[in-house]
Amino acid sequence: MKNKSKDISYFDEPLKQLDKDVIWDKKRKNKLHNKIVFTMDNDRSKNKTKLFAGFKYALNIGVMVILLFFGYNFISNSITQQSGDNLTGNDGNQTIDTPIIDDENQVNSEDVVENKETNIEIQTGPSETVIRIVEGSDLEVKVINYQIQPYGIAYLLDEAFAVTEVSNNQITYSTQYDDYKITLEMIEHTNLEKAVTNLQEIFETENYEEMFELESTSVEENGLTGKIQFYGHNPVKGFIAYEIGEHALAITFQYPIEGADAMYPLLETLRKSIKVH
Repeated sequence: MKNKSKDISYFDEPLKQLDKDVIWDKKRKNKLHNKIVFTMDNDRSKNKTKLFAGFKYALNIGVMVILLFFGYNFISNSITQQSGDNLTGNDGNQTIDTPIIDDENQVNSEDVVENKETNIEIQTGPSETVIRIVEGSDLEVKVINYQIQPYGIAYLLDEAFAVTEVSNNQITYSTQYDDYKITLEMIEHTNLEKAVTNLQEIFETENYEEMFELESTSVEENGLTGKIQFYGHNPVKGFIAYEIGEHALAITFQYPIEGADAMYPLLETLRKSIKVH
């Protein structure tokens, strides 16, 4: 809507006043500028503080990790050194802590020494086949050649007696069944009579009764002077003893009564095979 003047509008005056009001004076402009600058500086300070706080936190974490690393190395080295001290004496010689042994499982130190000081060395030779009469029939049996050193005593024994244990100048052969055993022992500086007496005392101590009286072995079997005796019934036990120079060879055996038919000819083969080189 227009006023009476042709080219003047009703809004001209209000618009002029608004234009004057919009134009700020210098004082107001400076005030606004200072406020904007202060706000910007304040924001920068906050950002720097946050950045510094983050850097400080990361630095603290790094220091903690380094301290933990050196602490772990120090503890590990201390444990290693203590372990070494336990195994090493003050003079540097290596020692081993003595284990605690229960009375029920205590090891006899004398037995250990005797096992280490055994003089017997068993040498195993080739196998061969022999013919043996068992219950009236010929039976082919594979036997193995053995030799006892340093005494130079050779003999044959069935391959079935394959489990061997050597200790205390004794050689023990057994089968997969523990009730079949044959042991050869060298008794140094002992004559035949004394060796036989000691063997008889051992069987009597074990409360074995004589099955047969003491008998002499045939010299024709192997050229040696010897004695043989059987004890008990089940299992059957006994010994064969020979005088060999200044020493005695004692052969002890045991087997169940049901194995007697096979063991009699086996022991005969063993006796006949003994040779002294």
